[in-house]
Amino acid sequence: MSLEQARQLRAHWQQQAVIGPFVKSTDPATLEALAAAGFDFAVIDLEHGPHDISSLGNLIRGCEASGLAPIVRVLDPNHIGRALDLGAAGVQVPHVASAAAAADAVRRARFAPQGERGVCRFVRAAEYGGIPGSEYFRACDDALVIAQVEGQAGIAALDDILQVSGIDAIFVGVYDLSQSLGMTGQVTAPAVISALEDIARRSTAAGIPVGTFIEDTDGAARAHAAGCNYLCAGVDLEWMRAATASFVEAAHSRLNQRQSA
Repeated sequence: MSLEQARQLRAHWQQQAVIGPFVKSTDPATLEALAAAGFDFAVIDLEHGPHDISSLGNLIRGCEASGLAPIVRVLDPNHIGRALDLGAAGVQVPHVASAAAAADAVRRARFAPQGERGVCRFVRAAEYGGIPGSEYFRACDDALVIAQVEGQAGIAALDDILQVSGIDAIFVGVYDLSQSLGMTGQVTAPAVISALEDIARRSTAAGIPVGTFIEDTDGAARAHAAGCNYLCAGVDLEWMRAATASFVEAAHSRLNQRQSA
């Protein structure tokens, strides 16, 4: 199940960069193709994608079967427990702007005494009762909780957020961050990069790994140099669109050259 993938991802991002895309496709075959391309994880996107809880299980299965660690970006904190019940390796929680919000995410993701996650051992993550309850409840503490800090309020509260026990990583949402700084979409603006670097520096100093969104190799190098090892690389359907557009443009250019010769 995905908890072993969570352990591996946690170990890897302490030492090296891990890379994976956001996923908006609803077809598990897309996840198989992403794994074949060499990605380490996938973030199934309930916040900006078309997914819902009823389709989430098959996408998590697709990740597991192909070797991708399935992370679920939730739309609502109420989705945290349900995503983990379905077998997610971790959850990514948007718009964490206070220590209270970070603590609430951990509370919903952990069983007692660390939290108050709803208790059921007859769920997919527990092999429908096949894993003994005591073993399952203990192992679930390995699920990842990733807090998205993506606005000025979150930056102001960052030191307090970093003190919340159970937060495994900070993810800097640069698009929302750019909007918060009054430059919507300008994710490479000096002010946005400076804020990313500040969050990464403070998080790393507190011993908390950092991630962010990247769209190309320049962005990957810049983020990694800033201290980010959890790199969410683009979006699955954008990778498909861009590669297809590049081929179509090149093919038409080549064929037009032949026709004009």
